[in-house]
Amino acid sequence: MIGLLTSNFSLYYDLVNVLRKRNIPFVSLTFNEEIPPNVGVIITSEEEKNNIKFDKLVACKANCNVENMVDKALLMEYCENAKIIFGIDPGINIGIAIYGNEMLLRRFVAKSPDKAVDFIKSFIKDVSANDIIVRIGDGARLIRNRIINLLRKEKIKIEVVNEASIPCIDDDALAASSIAMTKGVEVKENLSIEPKEGEIKEMQRLSRIKSKNITISKELAKKVLMGEIELEEAIERQRNKNYE
Repeated sequence: MIGLLTSNFSLYYDLVNVLRKRNIPFVSLTFNEEIPPNVGVIITSEEEKNNIKFDKLVACKANCNVENMVDKALLMEYCENAKIIFGIDPGINIGIAIYGNEMLLRRFVAKSPDKAVDFIKSFIKDVSANDIIVRIGDGARLIRNRIINLLRKEKIKIEVVNEASIPCIDDDALAASSIAMTKGVEVKENLSIEPKEGEIKEMQRLSRIKSKNITISKELAKKVLMGEIELEEAIERQRNKNYE
């Protein structure tokens, strides 16, 4: 069980919110009582860690990602030195699932390739992970390839998983779990992010749906597909151009 031992009320409040939201059992501790035998890991603040004599300790720095610190505590308690596996379901909404060996830590949705990659990088840094593999579905070619190219800079093992080999799930985060648990083909070079004609037309179609009546140009559609601008900005640029 996770024990919370800190006089930092703000940190304690944030930790309790995360633990309750994720239904993770925990116990609140004080500095003047014995640590119960069922506590496997303690979360505290960076400033207070030297006041606690306990083998498994997670110290939170100011403005840290509390979710990541909880994941670090779970890994420390249940599967120390585990292989961290990320499953990614690429698409307009990017499903992400994180496993320590085969233990699910959490899953959620990211809104862009950049945000997905930033999260993975910060998670790896926060939990001090060394044995890492990223498995990404083979759909949504451009989004998939953008994520792969950004992650290859981190020298992480990346595999592309054939989505036809796993059950079809209409939930991005759940689909990411299936991808995480399926072996793929390792990627050893950067992949093309040059948009194809069909992908450009599809982005133009999406612009009409989102704006109700504006079709962005091929040039703007290409910029969106390559991650240079967001669709909303492309629509606004096209709207301004139409009124010039």
